[in-house]
Amino acid sequence: MTIRIAAAAFAATLAFSTGAFAHAYPQTESPAKGSTIATAPTTLWIEFDDELEPAFTGMTVTDSMGMRMDSGKATVSSTDAHHLSIGLKPLAAGTYTVTWHATDTDTHKTHGSYTFTITQ
Repeated sequence: MTIRIAAAAFAATLAFSTGAFAHAYPQTESPAKGSTIATAPTTLWIEFDDELEPAFTGMTVTDSMGMRMDSGKATVSSTDAHHLSIGLKPLAAGTYTVTWHATDTDTHKTHGSYTFTITQ
């Protein structure tokens, strides 16, 4: 009986503590990952599934030649710690790479990249 109670308590602990082991991953991007769009955006944003630590989170946007096309530092929203955005320089037709790194409030680090294409 004691073993069953201990096993149940252990299972409950695992079930309710999964958030402590979370990592921040993108849930939605604008422009979207792999998208082809007709109009160049002036800002780019990523919505993550966990709250971000602003001091250790960022992103860059580069063109096909590797030139930076963002217009400054990426910022985590002061009203939504899941939201990371960055301003963009005027973009011409072509393919752009977004490279991001994120640290959540539990200090777990993630990183990645994706592309989008502008047709006009």
